[in-house]
Amino acid sequence: MEDIVLIGGGGHALSVADAIVNGVNYKIMGYTDLSDNHIPLRYLGTDDILKSLFERGVMNAAITVGYLGKSNIRDRLYYMVKQTGIRLPEIIDPSAVISATADVGEGVFIGKNAVVNAGTKIGKMCIINTGAIIEHNNRIGEYSHIAVGAVLCGDVHVGEHTFIGANATIIQGVQIGMNVIIGAGSIVIGNVPDNGRVIGVGG
Repeated sequence: MEDIVLIGGGGHALSVADAIVNGVNYKIMGYTDLSDNHIPLRYLGTDDILKSLFERGVMNAAITVGYLGKSNIRDRLYYMVKQTGIRLPEIIDPSAVISATADVGEGVFIGKNAVVNAGTKIGKMCIINTGAIIEHNNRIGEYSHIAVGAVLCGDVHVGEHTFIGANATIIQGVQIGMNVIIGAGSIVIGNVPDNGRVIGVGG
């Protein structure tokens, strides 16, 4: 098993850590953050130590700061980590079902009981959270977050930096732009332009 460090010590870190512990590929060294958040993982220090960790042979990290459609912090952390030389492997919970023909990008997290079906492409640094269903031939843009229990029917395209809330449903063939926020429980029946917002039934 290879060592891995988590970057960010909030609630999302616990979900990612659980997926790692249940898997077979990595051993968690601990986490970095601005300060010790007193989660049940070893606090290693601030992100400034990442370069020294790489020089000591730590080759893997997971960015465990969540995304709710409001910031570019995951982007900034991604580029900071890449400059150190550390890799950002995909983290997939063993209970998730991923088609052999799906393309999962760098640094993606896929949580418990999620389904990613045939021909789907998930861009780097996306979050596919617990129980989400991504049907066939979807395209999910980089840094987007598909929240708990959301359903994307077939041939849905989602732009970068888009947040699709818990239990939302996106009807087949819909195109959703960049920087969109789809509220929890929404039903999206038509295309949504860049920077759009949907709460309830819309699109």
